[in-house]
This record gives sequence, structure tokens and C-alpha cells, in this order.
Amino acid sequence: MPRKEPLFVLLASAASSQSFAHSFGEPYKLPMPYWMYIYGAMAALVLSFLILGYFYKTEQAKRPARQRVFAADKFQRVAQNLKLITLLKILLLFCFCLAIVTGFVGNQDRYRNFNMTFFWISFALGAGYLSAVFGNWYDYLNSWKFIFSPFNKFAEGRYTYPSQLSYWPAVALYMAFIILELFGNTRPFSLSIILISYTVINVAAVYLYGINAWFRYGELFSVMFRLIAKMSPIHYQFHLDGKLRITLRLPFSGLLLERIEHRSLLVFILFMLSSTAYDGLRETSLWFNIFWKDPFHILEPLLGQHPLYAYVILRPWYIGFETVCLLLSPFLYLGLFSFFLWLGKILTRSELSVTELSLRFGYSLLPIALVYHITHYFTLVLSQGLKLRGLFSDPFGWGWDIFGTAISGRIPILPNMGFIWNSQVWLILIGHVASVYLAHAEALRSFPNQRQASISQLPMLLLMVIFTGVGLWILAQPLQG
Repeated sequence: MPRKEPLFVLLASAASSQSFAHSFGEPYKLPMPYWMYIYGAMAALVLSFLILGYFYKTEQAKRPARQRVFAADKFQRVAQNLKLITLLKILLLFCFCLAIVTGFVGNQDRYRNFNMTFFWISFALGAGYLSAVFGNWYDYLNSWKFIFSPFNKFAEGRYTYPSQLSYWPAVALYMAFIILELFGNTRPFSLSIILISYTVINVAAVYLYGINAWFRYGELFSVMFRLIAKMSPIHYQFHLDGKLRITLRLPFSGLLLERIEHRSLLVFILFMLSSTAYDGLRETSLWFNIFWKDPFHILEPLLGQHPLYAYVILRPWYIGFETVCLLLSPFLYLGLFSFFLWLGKILTRSELSVTELSLRFGYSLLPIALVYHITHYFTLVLSQGLKLRGLFSDPFGWGWDIFGTAISGRIPILPNMGFIWNSQVWLILIGHVASVYLAHAEALRSFPNQRQASISQLPMLLLMVIFTGVGLWILAQPLQG
């Protein structure tokens, strides 16, 4: 759920050793010290950089990625005959409507009401993972877009979408979404209010600027899932003749030869990365103790007592402190990213501006954002998300059993804790290696020769090493008590 209160987890002790991994609640003793994982991952990154620098040439970087395109005429005819897309749109819209209704009149227990699990777990998390595997399916099934589809008058809107707005509305909505997730303490009733409010925002924006502009630039989930789908091995495209073509390609290769069109989209990507890292950091004992143990003796003289004894008074201030840190996080990442790009510019004496370089290299951060997200949240999908099947039988939490699948109270079994930790390490490593590859390919296209391209990537390699180390370090920290 939004605050990830434990049904399936027990918080790790705040006093435990740093060799206990935190991202799954059950304390798990790592088979070897976490610094060995960090050094091993860093070494793998450096090795991948050396291999790319030696074997990967400019001609290869300028060629489109290998892919296979298949005509999907038979599938398209079957789907049209069965009205499959329309049925799926109706099903997803029904789930959102059910979520709103159950929030108003259903049981207010977060884990017994359909709407909490459906929205926060199955949609907000699971839909993104589906996009990473199956491409931009959301563009065809988007419930909010489906609402407007029968009305041609909404196609264009009353005003031209202001170019200066670009993706900033999506950034603002994303920040509001994460604030609600982390600090909103949402219940089924309040989630229904949020879903209605979000629908009103979409209605107003579409009325003003039209369907195409709003769902390209402003609607949060359209922007997020489209970005994730760029890394998918599957891509759908309708040609001018209306025929569907399905393209199969290597994972992450859809980001090759791509360039970010506006700085606001770069901030959106950086917030995908920073908000996930921050969510992991704020759950650790280290972060908790910075404020509540007052190690710098700032609060105790002001309060006249230890901060923990003034918990009720300080709690709203602590939430405000955390919110400010969250909102600043993408801009801190932007500064860090720009600094390392500037170092590469200085080393190569390039005439390209830092802004131009940030737009060219920004997509190389997307694989890191994706794997951070998966490593932090996939246990939630495996535990609480699997309960959606049972919640369809009892969506209001009233003790119904419509389909004979109602939740019995038994918690789904998670994979072995060692498997979870090792999969997290591998995912983080794969994401960073993919980012090194994408950045190196872009460098070969942006700089005049291979030597300059390799030199320009030395600061970026250092940045990737830092991201890898910090990511694994956060996962290895004990949870706050």
C-alpha cells in the first residue's frame, strides 16, 4: 500500500548490523559483507566500460538497433472481430469505477478493500512492469482517454497547448502522486476522493488543450508508462494503411538514437530515479536517526528535551522536512548529472553545451530508474498484488465470496530471501551496465572520434559507479525501528 505498512513484513531491527538487507522486511543475513557486492558491481561496470570502449565502434553506434518486424494482420482481425481492445478498455474502466465505489461504501481496512490494492499495487506498480515487458499497452487502454473517445469536440481543445508548459504538468502530478503515496496515509475513502479529483483534472485539461496534447505531455501515467515502454522488447505501431506491426527488439535498445525533447522530461526521469532512491533511504535507521536522535544536538536545546519525547509535536515538522527533501531530490540529481557532463565537456573541450549534453544523455538514466523501482517494490507486487484475485470476490470487504476466491487471510509465500537479495543485486547491475552502454553509444554519436567519446564517458562511468554503490548500500541498510 502507499505507506507499505507490513502485512507480509516485520521491520528489521534498527540496531542490527549493516549486513542485514532491508528491502524485504524479514531480517536476512547476507552471505557475505555488502561491501563485497558493491565492489563486485563496480568492477563489473568498469569492465563493461573497457569492453565497450575497445570493441564498440562509431559505425555501430550510428546504426539502428537490430529488430524484427512482424505483420499482425491475423491477430488484428481476431481482435477486431472480438472487439478485444474495447472489452479490455471497458474492463479497466470498470476496475477504476469499482475502486471509487468500494472506497466510499466498502470496508475501510486497507487490505480488505479492493481499491487500495488495485490502484497502489496492481495499477501504479504492476502496470509499469507490464509496460517494461509488453510495450506501451496503456496508450490503447487508458481509461481517462477512453472516457473522451466518443466526443470529437475534445480532440483539439479550446486552446493550443503552451509549448513552455511542455512536460511540467506531468512532473507536478508525479510529485503530488509520490507525496500522497509516501505521506498521505490514504485510506479507501480518501483514495476514492483522489481518483475523482484526478479525473476532474483530466476533464478540465482535455477541455482546454485536447486529448492528444494532454495525454502526450500532461497526464502522469501516460508519460510514465510511455517512458518505461521505450525499454520494452516489444513495440506496436499502426502504419498509415491501418495495419498493425509488432516489432521485437533487444531490451533497452528502444532508447538508442533517442533524444529528450525538453528539460522538463529530463526532470521527470530524474524524479523517477530520485523518488525511488529517496523512498528506500527514508526507511533506513540512518535517515530516521538523523532527525529523531538529533546527532548534531540542534533540536534538544530548542525543545528542552530529547526529540523522541516531543514526537507528537515534531511529527508534522518531520513530514514537512521529508516532503521538502523529496521535492528537492530530482534537482539535486540534475545538478549531479550536469556536473559530471560538464566534467566530460571539459575533458574533451567539446563545444556542446551542458544543456544539450543533458538532453542527449538523459535517456541513459532510464534503465537505472526502472531497475531501482523494481528492486524496491516487486516484493509488494508478489505479496499484496497477488491478492487482487481474491479481492474481486469480496471487493467491499463485507465477507462476500462471489467467485470462490475470497482471501482466507493466509499471506502469499514470497521467494526465498536469498533469491530476493541476489535478484536485486543483478537487476541493479544490469540496469547500470545498460546505462553505460547507452551513454557510450550516445558519446560515439556526439563526439568527433572514439578517443574523445571514451574520455567523455570517464566522468559518467564514475557517476554510474556512485549510483550503483548508493543503490546497493540503501538496500543493505537495516530498516528504521
